[in-house]
Amino acid sequence: MTRRRKVVLSIAGALVGLVALLAFLGSVRDTHIVTVTRSTDACRDAMWDLWADVPARTEWDKGLDYIELDEPFEAGATGTVKVQGQDPIAYEVVEVVPQERYTDRFKSLPWTHTDWHHTIEPNDQGGYDVTWRLEARGPLSILTLPITTSIFGAEVPGAVDEFVGLAESRC
Repeated sequence: MTRRRKVVLSIAGALVGLVALLAFLGSVRDTHIVTVTRSTDACRDAMWDLWADVPARTEWDKGLDYIELDEPFEAGATGTVKVQGQDPIAYEVVEVVPQERYTDRFKSLPWTHTDWHHTIEPNDQGGYDVTWRLEARGPLSILTLPITTSIFGAEVPGAVDEFVGLAESRC
């Protein structure tokens, strides 16, 4: 075997090893993508009602063509979401604590899921902090981190601002 071939095989082996390590790390820990928090004087009921009325989310999440839920808004419910320019994907509501928080899970990549955590917490100013936190887990989560951070880092703040503005107008 030539020296050049040995070098190429060594580099290829190192790259495969690096990808395997990143895939392993992505499978055993959550990969943070973006967190957005806004303080608001909106009433908790208005915010919760906006989240629970799943098909109407297109009012404040302008990046959605549609979002459907096949069952009542509770843990275990499943649905489909269509983001502009993408194919529809399935999701599941994995946690619901009414008036406080919910999480939905999207399986858009092989063996990888993305969790959207949404919370409403009282703040020191007498209002609430509403937070969206996006995390991924799975072998592709670390590998796709730059892409997902770029996409969602740009889109989520606007959706949260629209959400808060609409909630404030309803109180």
